[in-house]
Amino acid sequence: MNIVYFTKGQRGSTCLAAILEKGYSVNAVIGVVREEEIDRLAKKHGIPLVLLDKVNSPDSVQRLKDFTPDLFILCGYNKIIKKDVIEIPPLGTINLHGGKLPEYRGAAPINWQIINGETTGGCSIIYVDEGIDTGDIIAQEIYPIEPDDTHASVLKKTLDIFPRLLLQVLAQIEKGTVQAQKQDPLAGNYFGRRYPRDSMIDWEEMTDIQVHNLVRGMFGPYPAAFTYRDGVKIEIDRTELLEDTVSGSPGRVERIYGGDVVVTARNRGLLVKQITVNGAILEPSTWLMIGDDLGQEQKEDGKNE
Repeated sequence: MNIVYFTKGQRGSTCLAAILEKGYSVNAVIGVVREEEIDRLAKKHGIPLVLLDKVNSPDSVQRLKDFTPDLFILCGYNKIIKKDVIEIPPLGTINLHGGKLPEYRGAAPINWQIINGETTGGCSIIYVDEGIDTGDIIAQEIYPIEPDDTHASVLKKTLDIFPRLLLQVLAQIEKGTVQAQKQDPLAGNYFGRRYPRDSMIDWEEMTDIQVHNLVRGMFGPYPAAFTYRDGVKIEIDRTELLEDTVSGSPGRVERIYGGDVVVTARNRGLLVKQITVNGAILEPSTWLMIGDDLGQEQKEDGKNE
């Protein structure tokens, strides 16, 4: 079974290493940008590494056909491929999707699951169709999202699950024993791509739980949740929900507990336990004091300029 492997990021390199170690034949690796670990694996195993800027162009389609693939695997690959590419390999095109399906179609599903307060997440392997994560589900493993899990810790869980799940799916494809389940195209939800600006905390509109979940959901390789004090950007790395109710003006630092500070959200306060300012990881109380107002980049008399 000849595989052409489309990849980007840590999930891609982790799963590529797993299938190569198992002895699967990878005819080519298709990348988006040059990445050290992918480069290393490709060079070690003598696999052509190709960066296709326009993956759906006629020239790219022909180049992919020239690799005589039986199967395409998309793992972390963030370009949308179209019908002419999807239908090249006779065994189909599969995608490793980092969210529960059909509930979490689209981009950044790990982040969205945590931000939305989910207590479980999912690793899914599906056949690719012309929709966005709407193809038949070959395999799906559900895992718990604990109250203190962050994007970084959940990502680690998925990196433990995906290589094993992919090897199971490849064995089924080889044996012809796949029993894929169709998705209801009208069921579930589609979540769009997140941009850095989406991680700004709105203290006046968000509850303590919403702020806490945003912080957890963005802590890791993505741009962190953030706020401003006097025009200086403050990344919020770790928070904790309080048992006691602390009330006050949204965005205001109300109390200091050792190195931690309490900042009021829309409904009540929560504990801020770690911040980053200008690249330096700090205890919040070394930068913030009682009475400081956090919020938009610039404020004047309580209003945005």
